[in-house]
Amino acid sequence: AKGAVSLYYDDGTETSFRNVLPELVRRGLPGTFYLCGGWFGSEDNPNLVRWGEAAKAHPDVVFLGDHTWAHGGVTNAAQFAEEIARNGALLRRLAGLPEDEPLSFALPGAVRWDVRPEEQAKVLADHREVLRHPFEPNIAGPKGGDNPTFSMRTAADAAKAFDRAEKEGKWESLIFHGVGGDWIAFDLAEHGAMLDDLEARAKAGRLWVGSAIDVHRYAATRDAAGLKVLRSDADGIDFLLAGLDPAAEGALPPRFAAPLTIVCDVPAGWTTARVECPRGAAKGESFAVAAKDGRLVFDLPPGWTGVSVRPAPAP
Repeated sequence: AKGAVSLYYDDGTETSFRNVLPELVRRGLPGTFYLCGGWFGSEDNPNLVRWGEAAKAHPDVVFLGDHTWAHGGVTNAAQFAEEIARNGALLRRLAGLPEDEPLSFALPGAVRWDVRPEEQAKVLADHREVLRHPFEPNIAGPKGGDNPTFSMRTAADAAKAFDRAEKEGKWESLIFHGVGGDWIAFDLAEHGAMLDDLEARAKAGRLWVGSAIDVHRYAATRDAAGLKVLRSDADGIDFLLAGLDPAAEGALPPRFAAPLTIVCDVPAGWTTARVECPRGAAKGESFAVAAKDGRLVFDLPPGWTGVSVRPAPAP
């Protein structure tokens, strides 16, 4: 894929559940739905319980995100911590997730937010939550309603973000509230046309449509990998991804790790290569990869931090 796109649906609106969720499930496109637990009154409220049931039934499509407990704003870091601790624990229980499973966090808009960026970052890290990637060119935080999503009215408007993702190799995200009703409503037919466009790009391999947390995991893993080429010649290629070593200082926690795709240029005469792990717990593991147009493309197995690539006879 040339780029990534994430779909965000804020406030747990009725139209998100009724109009959006079935269409995402039908297409297999993931969406992140940001809920405020305090809005539902009690944990056994059927309108809340159904979100957990949907997340369990469709774990690759329905992702629950933290939008604070009450969406009322905060006046200090301690209040912020209380809001997301309570809401995050509820969301993990609803979706049947482990207590340490990372969640995507969305700042509530149009409310008071008296938390300094460094305080905010610490609270999020302490509670295993990640500030969601913003809609281009939005910044990470409320801006008194100055959100570019509010001016996005049509599938053609959304397509501009998809085009940016493809052409510039970017991660783009779109924020919705009501779809076909509720508040800050996006037209239902236009939303369907937008999903048709996005589904076609995904099926063609041009865009990766990923949840907020999954794309974050991938980006964090990629950026931490620290590729170091040890050898590169006609006889073989050796490289290290030292940042993925779980024993290394500052290594990513397991729940923030994600599989990486390796793209490796090889000499034109290679038709097949043997990819092997030369060290660590996976030492000796190997598999064959066919070369195409002088390039190998393969997924890095879990636990591999060193990779050896050698030419091999075609099978």
